Amino acid sequence: MPHLHRDQIRSVLESEYTRTVDRGRLPVVERELTRLTREDIKGAVVELGCYRGAMTTWVRAVLTALGDERAVHTYDSFQGLPRGGEKDNAAVPAGEFTAGPEDVTALHDRFGLRRPTVHPGWFADTLPGRLPDTIAFVYLDGDMYDSILTGLTHCVPRLAPGAVVLVDDYADPTVPLDQPTVAKPKYPGVLKACQDYFAAAPYPVTCAAESCELGIYRQPQPAAV
Repeated sequence: MPHLHRDQIRSVLESEYTRTVDRGRLPVVERELTRLTREDIKGAVVELGCYRGAMTTWVRAVLTALGDERAVHTYDSFQGLPRGGEKDNAAVPAGEFTAGPEDVTALHDRFGLRRPTVHPGWFADTLPGRLPDTIAFVYLDGDMYDSILTGLTHCVPRLAPGAVVLVDDYADPTVPLDQPTVAKPKYPGVLKACQDYFAAAPYPVTCAAESCELGIYRQPQPAAV
């Protein structure tokens, strides 16, 4: 099924990969990738936690449609979720979301898309030495406190001015956007890790306009002279 149009790819992903992509997340990713391309924000695209590669594929499909051939790097243990800590939900089993690098590359091949660079291993082992020097976009889908904190710790210092981090499962999407942000019950460590990392920062993570399912952090740009 090579060279499908982006909208056709979206339809397939929404119907076959419902655990990791949906109609709420995909437009936000597309909007942010479009912005960084139009504003010529330099740097690589990074995904932390790819599972079977559905979001990775969507990222590549959008970039290709925009004529943007920048590199995409994706990182995953491919051993499923790690065992959670005291800031996580103890009911979430270790090993959930187990897949393999071949799932990611096969999905790209199915659509005739350029393959990403896949980095197997736990974030604490891969990120210190294998992240690009400059990053324009991060999709952080780590689910657990330590995974999110590790991702932020290593990615944020590498962000280009104007770069963005999207944090999956950031907060409870059932809480209205005009109410205080509340952790998502299944993954409470995600919000806590963001709060701890950005505790002293003037540019905190905020909910996406559509839903708190995704959190957004924007790296500030220098003020215009």
